[in-house]
Amino acid sequence: MKQKWTKEEIWSWYKAQPWITGFNFIPSGAVDGGIWLLQEYDHERAFRESAKEIALAASLGFNSIRFFVPFYLWRVQHDSFMKNFKEFLSLLDLYHMTMMPVLFNDCCVAKSKYTEPVLGPQPEPVPGYFGGTPVTPFDEDTQNGDITGYDITDEPEMEPVVRAYVKELAQTYGQDDRILIWNIWNEAGNSQRLEKSVPLMKKVFAWMREEDVKQPLTADVWGAGAEHPYGWLKNPGIYADVEKEAIALSDIITFHFYGDYSHSRMYIKCLKEYGRPMINTEWMHRPYRSIIQTHLPLWKKEKIGSYFFGFVNGKAQFNYVWEFIKNLPDIDTRLWMHDIFHSDFTPYDEEEIEVIRECNRDKNIF
Repeated sequence: MKQKWTKEEIWSWYKAQPWITGFNFIPSGAVDGGIWLLQEYDHERAFRESAKEIALAASLGFNSIRFFVPFYLWRVQHDSFMKNFKEFLSLLDLYHMTMMPVLFNDCCVAKSKYTEPVLGPQPEPVPGYFGGTPVTPFDEDTQNGDITGYDITDEPEMEPVVRAYVKELAQTYGQDDRILIWNIWNEAGNSQRLEKSVPLMKKVFAWMREEDVKQPLTADVWGAGAEHPYGWLKNPGIYADVEKEAIALSDIITFHFYGDYSHSRMYIKCLKEYGRPMINTEWMHRPYRSIIQTHLPLWKKEKIGSYFFGFVNGKAQFNYVWEFIKNLPDIDTRLWMHDIFHSDFTPYDEEEIEVIRECNRDKNIF
C-alpha cells in the first residue's frame, strides 16, 4: 500500500492468513549461512543442502521462514544473487512456505572490528562461540558497555545504493505471494545504536510504500533502551524512542521476546494496547526458560504468529549462549540456547518435536 495500513485493513489481512508458524532460517552449512546459500561459489551444493532442511521443516507443518537477506551480496554479485534468491523462493513455494525477508539489521560489531563478509570457501567456526566467531555483537562490551555497533549503511554515500536495493526488491517481489511480510529492520537500536538507524529506516519504509507493495511492512521491537537486556525480560515494555518509531511505521507488530512464560504474557498484554496483530519473530532460548513446550502453544492461543530462532544446528553454533550472559548466575550453559535439530537431523528434544507437530496440525486460529 501507499500508506500505513489501517487497523481494520491489517486485521482483515491477518485473519485471512493461516496461523503463521515458522522459524528464523540460517542454513547450517556455514557460519554466514545466508551468504553461503546465495553466493556464486559452490551454489548448487549449498542449495541442495539447504533444500534438505526446508523439506524437514515442511514435514513438521511449518508454513513460513524469516530470512536475513544479505545486502552485501546484492551489491557485489547482483545477477547471481537475484537468480539464487528467486530459486530459493521457488523452493519455499514448492513446500507451500512463505518468506519474511529481513532487509537491514542493527545487531553489529564496532567499526574497529567490522569486516566485509567472506565470499568463496567459508571460514570454519571457532569452537565455543555463538555465531561461530568471538567477534560478535553479543559480547559484554557491546551489550553492556559504550561501544556502538557499525554498519556500512551508516556511510552517507550508501544511501542511493540502499535505495536501489530496496526499490529493486520491491519492484520484483512487491506483488509476490511468496513474500509474506517485509521485515524492514531487525532490532533497530541494538548494539548501543539507539536512534542511529531511524532516519534511514524511515526512508526505507517510504521507498517501499512508494512502490505500493501489497505485503505489510514491519520493524521489530525487542527491548531497546532498557537498562540491561537481561533485566528487561523481567519488566518488558516500550522504553526507547526508536521502538516508538518502529511501531508508528509498522503495519503489524513484530516483536522479539526470549523471556519466560509469565513475562511473555506480560509483554503480550503491553503490545495488545496498540490494537494490531502480532508476530513474535524471535524467541526460544532454553537458558532463559523460553521453550517450545510452553511458548508455542501460548503464541497460538493468543493468535500470535511465531518464528523461533534457529533450526538445524551447524557451523553458526547457535547452541552456545551469547558471550555477555555466560557468567550470569542463573544461566545453565549445558542447555542449547537455540536450534531444535542436531546436524544429522535428530531432534535435540523429541518432546519439542511432538509439541510442534501438534500445534502446527491445525492453523485455523479464527
